Amino acid sequence: MGAPARASDCVASSYATVASDRDVAIVEAGSLSSSGRWADARAVYLWVLARHEDDPEALFGLARLDAWGGCYPLAEAGYLRVLSTHPEDADVRAAYVDLLLWEGSLDDAERILARGLALDPGAPPLLERAARLAYWSGDATAALRLADAAERAAPDDGDLRAERDRLFLGEARATARLDRYPSPYQDLATVGAQVLQRIRRFDLYGGAEMVARLGQPSVVDAHYPVGLAFHPSTGVTFGGEIEPGAPARAIADVALKVWAQAPLTHRFDASLAYQFWHFSAGPELVHIFNPALGVALPDDLRLELRAWLSAATLLTQPTQATQPSGASSTGVTGAAGFQLSWRASARLDLGFACTYGAELDQNPALLQLLAYRALVVNAYADRLFSRSWGLRPTLGIDRREAPGGTALWVPSVEVSAYTRW
Repeated sequence: MGAPARASDCVASSYATVASDRDVAIVEAGSLSSSGRWADARAVYLWVLARHEDDPEALFGLARLDAWGGCYPLAEAGYLRVLSTHPEDADVRAAYVDLLLWEGSLDDAERILARGLALDPGAPPLLERAARLAYWSGDATAALRLADAAERAAPDDGDLRAERDRLFLGEARATARLDRYPSPYQDLATVGAQVLQRIRRFDLYGGAEMVARLGQPSVVDAHYPVGLAFHPSTGVTFGGEIEPGAPARAIADVALKVWAQAPLTHRFDASLAYQFWHFSAGPELVHIFNPALGVALPDDLRLELRAWLSAATLLTQPTQATQPSGASSTGVTGAAGFQLSWRASARLDLGFACTYGAELDQNPALLQLLAYRALVVNAYADRLFSRSWGLRPTLGIDRREAPGGTALWVPSVEVSAYTRW
């Protein structure tokens, strides 16, 4: 939904209904509304209300049009007017909850939902909203329980099935990736696996990833991320990860990451991540700060703006003759980018990402490659074929430019397959 509109924007057209009674007019208004003729539908609902002042279906239909049009105060007044005389109407109450969620009034939404479930504990539209709220608040276990109850109560409701398809407590994922480098550089092949389990407000995950530089001689690296995330309230996440590795030059022998995410408004959220890498060869240390701003756009679109600030320190090994205490040199660089994602359908997500800046790599030397610049573009499709499994293919192109002007083009292809429970 867009920003709240002025009340004068939610006006009726001059459309004149040919209906002769209330029932025919209600059906006509619903048809006009479904076809996007909101101003005409509003005119018909007002025609009904001029003859039946407190008609609940006309009030409900008019309130929904006001909500869709962004006239939130008018919509709220309409919903409350119906609920004052029909508090048991689950559809009206669910629509009112949707409005409160669009406005970001989460506490009011929970209160209105609780009142409705006390009147009708098995109402499918209320159970669906309760599941959605539980998921947003971070309680995946409660969300799945409520969504299952809603689906059992209305097994033929396609919208409920679509909502339930998106919820899961566990996932196992396998990934394969190939980065194709121009000669004489070695191609890069990566395979990995990860398992995620959600328990109430906690996410636990662990996995392994093998990275091979193809050709002669072949070099294989491995790292093993293990992490924990906590969702204390709606939209808020804290997490931490440790990733030991068995490195050659490209993989840190230990990597640490902590992050936090929180909503700013009902459309904006922000996150900050910090990573620490330690390389025994050198030895070298890397600190990476990654702030991001997320924006929820209309029509199931989301835009995320990202930035990276990286500082790398090369520690020189001490020597008895020249540097008895050792020495260090530090380089600082950055990168920025964005990701746009779109929920194209209930079981299909599409995304596009672009990043420009320094690309950290460990071949041949970290501090030298801080001066490299890369433009990285990726596009993906995430297809859920059934509730229990899906595929996520990704295509990418990476243009790396050295300080002297030499550019490398590195195309990549990645496929992830996952199963959920």
